[in-house]
Amino acid sequence: MRENSYTEQKCTLELDRILKTSAKVAVLLNSIRTLNKCALSRGITCRPCIGTIQESKMGYYDGTYKRRNSLTRIDMFRVVICCDHIRSLKELEDTLVHELTHAFDSLRKGNFKSVCHLIACGEVRASALGQCADVKPEKKKNLCIWRDAVNSTALHCGLERAEKTVKEVFHNCVHDEAPFK
Repeated sequence: MRENSYTEQKCTLELDRILKTSAKVAVLLNSIRTLNKCALSRGITCRPCIGTIQESKMGYYDGTYKRRNSLTRIDMFRVVICCDHIRSLKELEDTLVHELTHAFDSLRKGNFKSVCHLIACGEVRASALGQCADVKPEKKKNLCIWRDAVNSTALHCGLERAEKTVKEVFHNCVHDEAPFK
């Protein structure tokens, strides 16, 4: 657990506040619901991630969660914020924007050369709109986006391929500001 990290209760209270006040989060949620009204049907929650497969993450978008009720199988998408890594309201909001960008992207149509290209573009966008959005100057911001995108893509594609793929998609994906523009 990081020093001064949020408890699940504090994270949940602050998350509720962000959901009510953040214009960026509101745009993402409205856009996600426009593309699929059932998206995020499992909601957005805070929970400790230490001791789980997600323990190294600030949060995650789970688009694979399936639930069977008595009549049918339903896709139940969710975003989880790992409260044991969150130390401030800004970190919480940036992480939420990052994960909601993944949720939005999962519902859009797009053509990519490979799964690694899809992942790299999603990571570039999520970092650009999330935790790197306020970094100045532009050169430092691009480095922040690059580093985060390569590290996240490498988990799925290996470091060498991640570096190559992020380089290929960076320009187009960093300028894709949907659903904001």
